Amino acid sequence: MDNPIIISPVGFQRFFHPDGEIATAKAAVAKNHQMVVSSVSNYSVGQIASASEADLWFQLYPSPDRGVTKALLKQASEAGCKVCFLTLDTPVVGNRENHGTTLLQMIASGELEMGNFKDILPKGMSFTDPGMTWDMIDWLRSNCDMKIVLKGIVTREDAILAREREVDGIVVSNHGGRQLESNRATIDCLPEVVEAIDGTLPVLIDGGIRRGTDIFKALALGASAIGIGRPFCWGLGALGQQGVEVALDILKTELIRDMQLAGTTSIKEITRDFVTQ
Repeated sequence: MDNPIIISPVGFQRFFHPDGEIATAKAAVAKNHQMVVSSVSNYSVGQIASASEADLWFQLYPSPDRGVTKALLKQASEAGCKVCFLTLDTPVVGNRENHGTTLLQMIASGELEMGNFKDILPKGMSFTDPGMTWDMIDWLRSNCDMKIVLKGIVTREDAILAREREVDGIVVSNHGGRQLESNRATIDCLPEVVEAIDGTLPVLIDGGIRRGTDIFKALALGASAIGIGRPFCWGLGALGQQGVEVALDILKTELIRDMQLAGTTSIKEITRDFVTQ
């Protein structure tokens, strides 16, 4: 990868700009960043790939109906996605007080456009599965050829279980702090997860990344890459594709400056020696 800054999956990006995920994907291509497409994107993963020519990864919400899930995986595969982020922390939607009931009602009624679920998700059916277990990993292996990354690992215990099941990577994530309130920050969870994985898997992190110094600290604590959400969405809302590019430029420039000030000439030189806990 050109850089360790990944565009995390964010749904419904047309809330921020009419071009939504397509504008974000074009910015990812222009600035050479990896983008992960959300299951609940307004544009389908195929539309995003076709319009941007981006090399995309796909974030999966497994529907209780595995036929629906198979259809999602097929779309992602046909769009060229090589990696699937299985989201673990959304068996049900958290208490998102700022949303009120409007967003959830729009989703349930089918009024809100979800490009990937169009014509495949029965009206009223949830796009999340409260009954999902660790057996889902074996099911995914049997039903797609993508690499399997578990998104939502925040403890040593679950990191060990992920390692035992030989997944391809994990993401330390608490869903932007919007699921279970009173959670630790992901940067506080990262060290124990990295220790449990012990170099056997890539460990990514998202949540609360706002500055180049945040990225530097996460890399120093053992993250292989970091994901951003709100920062690129602010750019998208302000200026569309150009705004996303500006947000990415700011973070990359800050990271490079921080590396220079710390005396590190490559990502691999950013070690725990540079942080205190």
